[in-house]
Amino acid sequence: MSYKQIKYLRCLACGLFVLLASACGTAQKRPVSDDARSQMVRILRHVLYDTLQWEKVHAASYLLQLDYQDDVRDVFLEEAQCKGHIPFYRIGIWRVLASAPAREAEQGKWLERIQGVAADTSALDRVHAVESLAKLGMPTTWEPNTADPILNLFIRWANSYATAGNLHQTVDALLHIIADSEGRRQTRERRLAAYAIRNIGRLDTRQWNELADLALGDNTPHAQQVYCLAAAVAAAPQAMKGTQRFFELKDRLITLASEGAAAEKMELSLALAESGGPDDLAMLYALAEAGSAIVSTAGELSDVRAAAAYAILRIDRRHTNSLTVLDWAVIAAYGLLMLWIGWHYSTKNTTRDDYLLGGRRMNPVAVGISLFATLLSTLSYLSYPGEMIQHGPAIFAGMLAFPFVYYAAGWWLIPRIMQMNVTSAYEILEYKLGPSVRVMATFMFLSLRFLWMATIIYVTIDVALLTVVPIDRAYVPLIGIVLMVITIVYTSMGGLKAVVVTDVIQSLIFLGGGLVSVAVVMAGVGSFTGWLPSAWPAHWNPPRLGFDLQERSTIGNAMIMLFVWYICTTGSDQLAIQRYLATKDVATARRSLRVSLYTNLFAKILLAMVGLAMLAYFKAKPHQLADHASLQGQADTLFPRFIMVGLPAGISGLLIAGLLAAAMSSLSSGLNAVSSVISQDVLHRWWPRRAASSNPLRQVRNLSYLTGAVTMVLSIFIAYVEGNLFDVVVKVVNLFVAPLFVLFFMALFVPFATEKGTLFAGATSIAAAIAVAYFGVLGITVLWILPVALVVGVVCGMAFSFFEQKNNLTKS
Repeated sequence: MSYKQIKYLRCLACGLFVLLASACGTAQKRPVSDDARSQMVRILRHVLYDTLQWEKVHAASYLLQLDYQDDVRDVFLEEAQCKGHIPFYRIGIWRVLASAPAREAEQGKWLERIQGVAADTSALDRVHAVESLAKLGMPTTWEPNTADPILNLFIRWANSYATAGNLHQTVDALLHIIADSEGRRQTRERRLAAYAIRNIGRLDTRQWNELADLALGDNTPHAQQVYCLAAAVAAAPQAMKGTQRFFELKDRLITLASEGAAAEKMELSLALAESGGPDDLAMLYALAEAGSAIVSTAGELSDVRAAAAYAILRIDRRHTNSLTVLDWAVIAAYGLLMLWIGWHYSTKNTTRDDYLLGGRRMNPVAVGISLFATLLSTLSYLSYPGEMIQHGPAIFAGMLAFPFVYYAAGWWLIPRIMQMNVTSAYEILEYKLGPSVRVMATFMFLSLRFLWMATIIYVTIDVALLTVVPIDRAYVPLIGIVLMVITIVYTSMGGLKAVVVTDVIQSLIFLGGGLVSVAVVMAGVGSFTGWLPSAWPAHWNPPRLGFDLQERSTIGNAMIMLFVWYICTTGSDQLAIQRYLATKDVATARRSLRVSLYTNLFAKILLAMVGLAMLAYFKAKPHQLADHASLQGQADTLFPRFIMVGLPAGISGLLIAGLLAAAMSSLSSGLNAVSSVISQDVLHRWWPRRAASSNPLRQVRNLSYLTGAVTMVLSIFIAYVEGNLFDVVVKVVNLFVAPLFVLFFMALFVPFATEKGTLFAGATSIAAAIAVAYFGVLGITVLWILPVALVVGVVCGMAFSFFEQKNNLTKS
C-alpha cells in the first residue's frame, strides 16, 4: 500500500470523526431537576385519582403521552365499569383506554365503541366521538357535509390522517375558516379550527406564515386570539423556531393567556409543551403550583395545573445528551484499527483464492464467529431488543429450533456443498440444471444482498446513529458514503482474511456492549432480578404454542421461521457457503456451523436480556425517552438511546463503536461475497476474455466500489417500508432467502427436476414472498414469509418438472 493511499485513508477517517464531532455539543445539565420532575408527576397523578371527570381524562392522556403509564389503564377500566354509560364522559374514558398500552385486540374494542357513537346520528355525544377519533389519528369514512359546522370540522380533521395530501388540504381548509373575518363563521368554529391545527402540528413554511399572519393580525375576541396564537406557536416548523417572528408570537401568547381564563392558560401550556424551552419554565412552575386567581373552580384549577405540569415534563424530555471527547477518541481509534487490519492483510494476499477464500485454510472457530457476526449484523443488534420491548419473548423461542438446524444443515446440506470444488455456490446450479438457473440464482443473491446491505446502512445511520448523535438529516447521505468507503477500503485491501479477523473483533465489541448495558441496569436497580418484569406487560400478546399463519407471534411460528431461515441461508447464500468452502473438509465446516450456532444462541439470549433491561430502564425513567413518541413507538431506538443517557463517558463511545462494528462487519462480508459472485458468475461467464486479461485482485476491489455505490442508492428507499424494525428486516432482507434456496433444493434433492421447472419454482416462490410481505394475502403474517415461499416454490417446481418429464416420456 502506497504512502499516498495511507494518507488518504487517514484523512477519510479523520473526516468522519470531525463531521460527527462537529454536530455535537458538550453535555448539558437537564433543565428540570429530579425533585421538580417528581413533583410534576405527583400533580398529574393527583388529578388522575381525583373524582373529577374530563380533568381526569386530560391528566391520564398527559401521563400516557409521557409514558408514566402505571395505574392509568386500571383507573379507567374502573371508570368504564362505573361511569361508562354517561354520555360525553364515556367518550373520554374509551379514548384513554384506546391509548393505554394493551394488546391490539383490547385497544380495538374501545376504539370500536367510539366509532359506534361517531356513526350514530342520534347520539348526543357524536361530536365528542368524532373529535376523539381525530385525536387518536383515526380517519372516518364520512364526508364533512352535515348541518353541524363543528361536526364537519372534526370530520375533516379526522380524515386528514388518511394521506399526506389529505393532511395538507385539511390545514388549508382550517386556515380558511380562521381567516373568515366577515362574520360568516361563528367565533367557536374559528377557535376550534385553530385548536385542530395545534393538535395536528404539521405545517409547512407557507402554511405557518399564513397562520402567523392571522394570529398577529387578529382583532377578534380574546379567546380566539389565544387559540390562534397557540396554534402558531405549537405548529411552528423547526426551522422557524429561532426566528424573531416566532418569539413575537410566543410573547404575545404569554401576555394574552396570562390575563385570560383557565381554558386559555391550558392552551398556553399545551403550546409550550410543543415549542417551549427552559426560559418558559418559571412561568409554567407558577401555573403548576398555584394556578391563577382567575381560575374559579376546582376542576379548572386541576386542568391548568395538569397542563402546566405536562408542559414542564415535555420541555424536560427535549433535552439532548452529547458524546464526550473520550467517546470520540474511542470511536476514532476503532476506525483506525479496522483500516490497519485491512492494510496488514493486503500484504499477505498473493492469489485470487487467498483474497476470496482465505487460501481455503481458515481457522474453523474464527470462521464460525465470522459467520455469526455476518448473519447477526446491526439489524439483529437493534431489531431483537426492539422486538422484545414491543412484542415480547415469543420470537426468541425460535432458538429451540437450533438442534434441528445443526443436524439438518450439518449432515444434510454441508456435505453436499463440500463435494463441489467451486468458488461460487451458483456453479452448482449450472452443473445440475443449466445456465439459466444459475443466472436466476445470481440475480436473487445479488438482490438479496444489495437489499440487506442497504437496510444495514439505513438502520445504522437513520435508526442508531441519529438516535445517539443529534446530526442534521442533511448529513445522512454523506455519513453513509464515508462509512461505506471505509468499509470498502479495508475489505478491498485485505479480502476474506481481513473480513474474518475484523468480524471476530467486532463480535467481541458488540456482545461486550450488550453485557455492559445489562450490568448497568442491574446495578441501577440494585438486584440481579429487579429489572425483570414482575407481571406480563399489557401490550404483549400472551404466549401461545403451535402454528398459526394469521398470528404474528407463537412459539411454533418463531421456531419454523428460524429453522427455515437457517436451512435456506446455509444451503444457498454465498456468504455462508463461502465460509464453509474456506475450511478444509466437511468435519471442519460442520464445526464452524456449531460455533456459529452456539455464538448465535448466546447472542440472542443476550439481546433478549438487553430488550428486557431497556424496557425496565425506560419504564423507570420515562423522562429519558425521546419526545413525541411512546415507549413502544420508539422500541427499536431504545438501545442506542440508552448508550447516550444511561452509560458513563468512554463506555458510550465503545458501544457506538460496537454499533458501527456490527454494521461494517456485515457490510464487509456482503461486499466480499457480492464481488465474488459478480466476478465469477457475471464477468467470467459473460465477458471471459476481458475478465481474464485484467488483474484479478484489482478487478474484485473495483467491484467492491461499484457494490457500495448501488447499496447507498437503495438505502434511501428502505425508510418507506412499513412495520417495526424486525418487520422491515423480514420484509426486505429475507424476501429472496427462500426463493434462492428453492433453486438449490431442486438441484440437489429432486432427481427429476428440469431447468424450466426450477425456473418456474423460483418465480412462484418470489411471487408468494411478495404477496405475503406486501399484500398480506390470506392474512398471513410476516413470520410466515419464508416457510410459505419455500413450500410454494418447491411444490410448484416439483409439479412442473414431473409433468414436463412425463410429457417428454409420452412424446418419446
